[in-house]
Amino acid sequence: MSRAHRAGFTLLELVLAMTALAMMTAICYAAFHLAIRAIERGEVAVVTAQRLRVASDVLIRQIKSTVPYAARNKDLDVYPYFLGTATSMAFVTAGGLHGGGGLVRVVYQVVDNPPRLIMTETSFFSPDTLGRDAVDTSGERPTVLLDNFQSLHFLYYRNEGEDFGESSWVSGWDGYEEEMMPSAVRITVDGLPGLELGQWNQEIPIMATNYGDNMGEVDEESLAERPEDE
Repeated sequence: MSRAHRAGFTLLELVLAMTALAMMTAICYAAFHLAIRAIERGEVAVVTAQRLRVASDVLIRQIKSTVPYAARNKDLDVYPYFLGTATSMAFVTAGGLHGGGGLVRVVYQVVDNPPRLIMTETSFFSPDTLGRDAVDTSGERPTVLLDNFQSLHFLYYRNEGEDFGESSWVSGWDGYEEEMMPSAVRITVDGLPGLELGQWNQEIPIMATNYGDNMGEVDEESLAERPEDE
């Protein structure tokens, strides 16, 4: 009498099947994980692009509308008000955002912990207060214009009668020392999430210095045109 044939799998077959199943599971999980990360990166890129669009619109509007406002210091010297460092700017613009717009002094500052670009505006200033008092924003409510980046710095273009060149960009500007306004401002932001290169650059011309022969200079006649207290 022959022994009945028993159908089944050997241990080797079971091991091979389980190995194949594990490999397929790992491949599917990796593909799913990559897809999720791609979607997340896409969402981050969209959010970053929206934030940059808002920030750049404000910066372009206010920097382009910079006014060569006549300031007067304690020695009665008259000069165009514009102060700039690598991480801050203070100037008078005709593109105010609060209170329906108008002429305002605006201050941009990069503050740390975490890094943020904040902006403050005030419509209460005069030639004497601008020229004699240090920039003070303690009484103004700041607006966070941009955050979630690693570093941000400004450069200022000194017009020397030539095309835009790297040698003409400086990291600081003092209207009193320069006796005129910069012709443009360059903004560089590093470490923004979602950007392919991780860096964003924007060069914004100051329109008041790009028409005619006036390079944003002021004199006593310019001061006489301003009300004593605005």
